[in-house]
Amino acid sequence: MRVLMISLPIEAHFNTMVPLAWGLQAAGHDVHVASKPRLTDHVTAAGLTAVPMGSRDEHTQLLDRLGTDLVNFYASVDFTGMRDESADKVLSDNDVLVGTFYALENDASFIHELAGYADHWVPELIIWEQFTFAGAVVGAATNIPHGRLVWSPDLFYQMRQKVSVALADRLPWLRDDALRDWLESAVGAFGREFGDDLLFGQWQIELSPPELRLPSPRPSLPIRYVPYNGVSVVEDWVREPPKLPRVALTMGITARSGHYANPVDIKEVLRKLAELDIEVVATLSQAEQAEIGPLPDRVRLVDFVPLRALLPTCDGIIHHGGSGTWASALAAGVPQIVISNLWDNVYRGRQLAELGAGVFLPPAEATPETIQNKLISLMTADGFQTAARRLQESMLGQPAPTDIVPQLEEIATSPGYVLR
Repeated sequence: MRVLMISLPIEAHFNTMVPLAWGLQAAGHDVHVASKPRLTDHVTAAGLTAVPMGSRDEHTQLLDRLGTDLVNFYASVDFTGMRDESADKVLSDNDVLVGTFYALENDASFIHELAGYADHWVPELIIWEQFTFAGAVVGAATNIPHGRLVWSPDLFYQMRQKVSVALADRLPWLRDDALRDWLESAVGAFGREFGDDLLFGQWQIELSPPELRLPSPRPSLPIRYVPYNGVSVVEDWVREPPKLPRVALTMGITARSGHYANPVDIKEVLRKLAELDIEVVATLSQAEQAEIGPLPDRVRLVDFVPLRALLPTCDGIIHHGGSGTWASALAAGVPQIVISNLWDNVYRGRQLAELGAGVFLPPAEATPETIQNKLISLMTADGFQTAARRLQESMLGQPAPTDIVPQLEEIATSPGYVLR
């Protein structure tokens, strides 16, 4: 069958789709990946067929113009759906997210080129990562079965529930839902009506292990998270057993765009960690490395190292809470320190701490001394290691990406097929 996978042009989002795309191809199916042109090289580097479309990149341009102002707004949004906020705040956040993110990354030219490609290639199945609503619009417009790939606990559904409650508190003529209105207009251009499938897909594929899932509105196909780190080379030093306990420190790949500031002073944190009898491996850009200055030999600065190769050699990791890093550490059974105030990273960090497999620190509390002390606890208390390995076993117990291919075939070929 022909499967069209659709991703935002963000490498971290796309990486979550790659193992499933490989599984479909290994089963003999034809997979094409549609996104905006800036993702093309990442798609082809993964050995997949890229379909670049949409000439506008307004979200990146907006980030370039607004910088920290927009990032600070994103940090203020309650993606957990758990804060006690006013209806006005919930609905204004919804308005701004549509205008600055959802509708910009899924702009009209991208949607219409995608629909044209669907008419040309005639896929039998569409899989879209959870913020690429264009895939849902085109699925509805062409009557192609379409599902949402959820790469993190489903906070989007939590947020939509809060929007629904906030709207219910308003007078009927004041119940404007920016996300629904935009999607209603987008699908209306094809003569179709809005339905919740445009928000949540007709079904979903979920990568989080059971302990970390949140309620979702659709039947789910659970699969195991398989780390994919892009083009990777395992250097000699990674293959050598560490002489000291090893700790990884990374702030992710998205931060390197320049739009997202590191949540801590990396230079000072590294100096504090260097006081411990451990080896530290920190992933920093060349520009960041040049600013650090001299450090002991047991602190290794690298531009990139594949986490899938590095983490099995580590006793802990300190990071920003990004979904890929978080899930890769889960898959390796490594305790984590998450430092963030942004997006859903905060929720993932708190969730990890509640399950005993890590520590969460808001940036305001993450002084170098605090990070050092928390790391000592993380590496010496048996509970963290035990809880991390328990989550690893749960994740490894989920179906592999190849295991769900028969169900995807049923969805594509059997009208009315319902997931159980």
